[in-house]
Amino acid sequence: MWVRVLAARYGVVGGRVCDSGRDASVWWRDIFALRSVGWFQSHVSRSLGDGKNTLFWTDIWVGEVSLRDRFNRLYNLSMLKGESVYAMSNLGWGVDGEAWVWRRRLFAWEEEDVGELMHLLQSVMLQVHREDRWNWSLEPTNIYFVRSAYKFLNDQVSVNDAALIPSLWHKDVPLKVVLFAWCLFRDRLPTKDNLYRRNVLASDAQICAGGCRLPETTSHLFLLCNFFGLVWNHILRWLGVVAVLPNEAATHFYQFNFLGGTAKSRQSILQVIWFATVWEIWKERNNRIFNAKECFILQVVDKIKLVSYRWLRVKFSSLAFNYHGWWLNPFTIIGIG
Repeated sequence: MWVRVLAARYGVVGGRVCDSGRDASVWWRDIFALRSVGWFQSHVSRSLGDGKNTLFWTDIWVGEVSLRDRFNRLYNLSMLKGESVYAMSNLGWGVDGEAWVWRRRLFAWEEEDVGELMHLLQSVMLQVHREDRWNWSLEPTNIYFVRSAYKFLNDQVSVNDAALIPSLWHKDVPLKVVLFAWCLFRDRLPTKDNLYRRNVLASDAQICAGGCRLPETTSHLFLLCNFFGLVWNHILRWLGVVAVLPNEAATHFYQFNFLGGTAKSRQSILQVIWFATVWEIWKERNNRIFNAKECFILQVVDKIKLVSYRWLRVKFSSLAFNYHGWWLNPFTIIGIG
């Protein structure tokens, strides 16, 4: 059903739904971009059945590359670029087969490529009672699950510090907050586990201030705590984004920046919101420990929104909230939603 919806919305070229460039939604552009992402392509393969849903030239179904890439000259000359394997087989891909329809008469060396292609196809046998399907190599069942993709990406090497430096020094964020984030990435904040390692706190004094009764580490406090970790869920809901974020601070920051796509204006706003979130989480944690005062989670979220608008006041001006007092999505306010 989704294929039909997307095809009606964006059109089809060469048997595949188009990306439509900047006119397409951010969601569809991100999905479409997976076609060229190495880690995804390396774990997807095509299992041939009756050949009706596999494109002869552009899908990888025989060998390790598509026939378009292996026989690029023949693909450019073919008059049947968008046909399926099933259709080409019915036309006949042997000698004098009707599948070979060219824009012009072939040269001698091009005839040799056709001979090589026909030899490659001799071993192909279509299974008329079985449909084509995609195989996902990260699952024993070869069926795609988000969990295996998430686990694979989460197991990759953490984001290099050098890649984060340009994003860290944000002109709209106070310097003290930038330095705080740098310490966060380096695990140099005075969290309770760090204080325990320095013999400042006793072993039984490491309980998180969020009330979850678990030891307070950097990742736990800012990302995993039953109280402070839920703050991110409210922030994502405010932004209108659905995502599963990593549990390591630097990678979390890096991925959060791209939740709105690759537009620099969106990334800039998301960076500010990320800084504001970790800053207010830290302030709430300290307020609970040193002043014995607690805020509800929605109060913390409202503080984050207010701080974000203050730091971005040049962009937002007086449009921080509407006449009902509800916080508006920041992308909508500056006209890039």
